[in-house]
Amino acid sequence: MKVARSMKAMRHNAAEALKSVLHHVSQIKVKDIEFDSPRADLKVDILAYLDVHGHSHTLVCKVRASGRPDHVRTALKELQGHASEIYPNATPVLIAPYLSEEARALCWESKAGFLDLEGNARLELGDVFIGKRSLPQARRSPDSPISRRRAEDAFQPVQIAGAA
Repeated sequence: MKVARSMKAMRHNAAEALKSVLHHVSQIKVKDIEFDSPRADLKVDILAYLDVHGHSHTLVCKVRASGRPDHVRTALKELQGHASEIYPNATPVLIAPYLSEEARALCWESKAGFLDLEGNARLELGDVFIGKRSLPQARRSPDSPISRRRAEDAFQPVQIAGAA
């Protein structure tokens, strides 16, 4: 039961991250996001229906708890088949907490989009391309001096030259 709840929370976080990335592009309108596959035999975690420059577009997303390259390879094989079965022109997207350079390259080679919860993304939606790369996150305890300092720095006002 606990695993089911954590997977549900992970899918919700993945959908929120996806919405956030998509909302940064004015040409993309999110029409709907569904969490259930249209067919029981298709193991798809998220379906996102979009309007891109007036054209309908669908993202078929698989959410994984691990972004390890071996897990990514397996997920991409599953995702490629499921995406084409649902909609011929759908874009497969892999979402994980973190995807290494190698895992991101596997997605690119498979012509699949990706999004990780660290802030990295690559999505091709017809004429619209989204590429986002974040700085590596420190994998430290929130109580460490470095983490506390980063948190303090994040809330410091920024001075802009020439601003009144």
